[in-house]
Amino acid sequence: MIKSIAPLCAFVLIFSACSVSQPVPSQTQTNETVTSSGTTQTVESVKETVTPAPSATIPAELASLKDTHIKIIHPWTDGAGVQFSRLIDSFNRENIWKIQIEESHSGSVSETARIFTDSMETSDRLDMVVTTPEYLAVWNDTGYTIDLTDFMENPEWGMPEKEKKAFLPAVWNTQIRKDRLIGIPVQVNLQFLVYNQTWAKELGFDKAPETQDDLLKQLCEAAHANNFDTVKENDGTGGWIINSSSPVLLSWINAFGGSKAWADDQVTINQDETGEAFSYLRQLTEKGCAWNSRVASPFTYFAGRQALVISATLPDLLELEETMSFAKNKDEWIILPYPGSEKPAPVLMSGLSIGVAKTRPVNELAAWLFLRWLTQPRNQAILAEAAGSIPPSTSTIDLMKTFSEKHVWWKTATELTPSGVMLPALPAWQKVRPVLEDGFWQMLQPTPIPVPTLMEQIDQTIKSVP
Repeated sequence: MIKSIAPLCAFVLIFSACSVSQPVPSQTQTNETVTSSGTTQTVESVKETVTPAPSATIPAELASLKDTHIKIIHPWTDGAGVQFSRLIDSFNRENIWKIQIEESHSGSVSETARIFTDSMETSDRLDMVVTTPEYLAVWNDTGYTIDLTDFMENPEWGMPEKEKKAFLPAVWNTQIRKDRLIGIPVQVNLQFLVYNQTWAKELGFDKAPETQDDLLKQLCEAAHANNFDTVKENDGTGGWIINSSSPVLLSWINAFGGSKAWADDQVTINQDETGEAFSYLRQLTEKGCAWNSRVASPFTYFAGRQALVISATLPDLLELEETMSFAKNKDEWIILPYPGSEKPAPVLMSGLSIGVAKTRPVNELAAWLFLRWLTQPRNQAILAEAAGSIPPSTSTIDLMKTFSEKHVWWKTATELTPSGVMLPALPAWQKVRPVLEDGFWQMLQPTPIPVPTLMEQIDQTIKSVP
C-alpha cells in the first residue's frame, strides 16, 4: 500500500502537498469580457481561491493527469464563444496538472447533440459536452455520460454545501435524474416579451400589459395605428410578430396555466390550457394584431416601430441594443413576463449544462477538474456577461453589479428568475417540440383544424414517435 502511494505522492509534491490540499491565497482580479459586438466590458473585481491540488485520496492514477487532453464541444458563438475560448486558454496555462482542454463548437444545441452522439459510437469519444439538460437525461440513461455525484461529494474535490446551495433551486433540480447528477448548470436563459414603452405611451397606454386582455388591446391598437397612418410600407404590422418556436409556444401554454403539461416527469400537451393558448394566438392573427415576419430576426422591425411586442430570450437583447443604436431609435423598452388571465405568469426558464462522457477514469477526473474550475464565480460571471445570460448561482449574480447597472433589462431578468418555472429534464421533449410547432402551424392555416381535434392529433403523434 505504502509502495503504491509513494510514487503518486512524489508526483503531486511537485505541485503541492501530498496529503493536504494547499489553496492559493485569495487574490483580486479584474477581467474583460467580449460582447457579441466585439466590444469589451469589465467584470467587477472578484476574490477567488484557486481549486486545491490533488491528494492521493482520489481513486485514479494522479500521475496520468499530466498532459491529459480533454475534448469538449459547445454551441456558443459570437461573444460567448470567444470568451469561452479565453477561459479555456487560461485554464490550460494555469492548471497545475497540465491538463489541456481542446474545444470545438457547432453553433446550435441540436448540432452539438448530434456530433456528441456520433462520437459515442467511435473510439475517439468527446469527453465533455455543453447542452440542455434534456439531452443529458437521455445520454445518462444510455450510459454515454457519468453520474457526477461521487465527484460532487468528494471531500477533496467536491463542491462545498455553501456553494451548492448558491445555485438557483429550480435550475439545480433539473440536474437531478433518478438520484443521479447528470450535469452542472452553466447558463440560465429566460423567455419573455420585449415591450416598446415609449410607443405604447404615444398610443395612450401608461401601463405595461399584465393580463392577456390588456395585451390584446395594446397589440391591436398598435396594428390599427400602422394600418391607418400615411406610411404604406408598414401596413399589416404593429402588433406581435408571430413566433412558432417551441420555447415561445410553451411560454404561452405556461401563461394559460398549462405547466401541469410537464408535471410528474411526463409531457401531456393535450389539455385545455394548450387549446386556450392556441385559440388566443389564433384570435390575435385573425384580428390583424399579430403578423408573420418576412425575416428571421424581429429586431429591425421592432426598432422601426413595426412591432409593439416581440418574443425574445436574454442573449437576444445584446443584439437588440445594437440594432436600436444603429437605427438611432431612442425609444425606451422593457422586458415583460407573458401575461396570464389575471396577472403576469412566472417566466419560463431554460439553460445549458455541462456533462462528462463515460470514457477513462483519468479523463473523467480531468474533465471534472475543468468543470469544477468553471463553477468559480469569477468564471461564471465572465461567461454570463459575454452571453447576456443569468449565471446559475446567486453568488455570481451578486458579482455582476456593473453589468446590471449598464443593462437594466438584465436586472429585471434577475428579479423574475426566483419565481421562474424551469422545464424538467425529460427525454420526451426531443419528440414533443417539433410536433408542437407543427400543430401551431396547422392552427394558423386559413381553415384551421378544430382545437379539440388538433389537440388529440398532437397527442397521438407524440405517442407514435419512437
